[in-house]
Amino acid sequence: MKTCASVRDCTASGKSDGSPRRALTHLPRRIALPDPAVEAWLLRLDVSALHLQQCALLMSRDEHARAARFHFQRDRSRYTVARAMLRVLLGNHLGLPPAALALSQSANGKPCLADSPVPVRFNLAHSGDIAIYAICRDGEPGVDVEQLDRTVAYDRLAQKFFSARELAELQRIPVASRKFAFLSCWTRKEAVVKATGDGLRTPLCEVEVTVAPDAQPRLLRIPNGNAADWTLYALNAGSTCTATLALRRTP
Repeated sequence: MKTCASVRDCTASGKSDGSPRRALTHLPRRIALPDPAVEAWLLRLDVSALHLQQCALLMSRDEHARAARFHFQRDRSRYTVARAMLRVLLGNHLGLPPAALALSQSANGKPCLADSPVPVRFNLAHSGDIAIYAICRDGEPGVDVEQLDRTVAYDRLAQKFFSARELAELQRIPVASRKFAFLSCWTRKEAVVKATGDGLRTPLCEVEVTVAPDAQPRLLRIPNGNAADWTLYALNAGSTCTATLALRRTP
């Protein structure tokens, strides 16, 4: 991964002029990708009290209300940081004030900008204290990230959500590596359905991807779509996570 030197107003010293936007731009790290048309960013959500206050200044009234509905302070804080940094990244991408952005949802529930001077599409995911973002102007991105130390009944879940081919491939992987393979495959499938915005309306067992975690991720089959229109990237999210970016090109 490389640092956020490409963020337009991120100073080389990491210091800021005190404004929330400038104070926060050094927090995310850009993840290197072979495709310059799409940006991927990694952010740790457990930030200092000062950064949390600066994040809160960027949120809308509705976002503050949603944050207040979380029972635990840790979850409220992580939501606040994740939403505020989404605003910072989109604002830097568009050259607009983060607090002025009108974040909304499309008809199928995917986050979008209600009013943007140029077409821009984005997606975000978080697991524990890690958040992943993707921003693109000529495609539909979807991202997913999973913590590798989470407790997961991967055999039972694979039986329910994997295709027969995926399940057979998972069973061929050594037991010691099978949980990692399951979580890697899971992020590939989730990233695809998040890019489409279909969510639970698309059965995961019908979204077929490669399973081996050390192989190039690929989409093999998708309902009502062409797998050749998609590119999947394994994201370097550190040693404690596995993450995938799915990108469907648009005309």
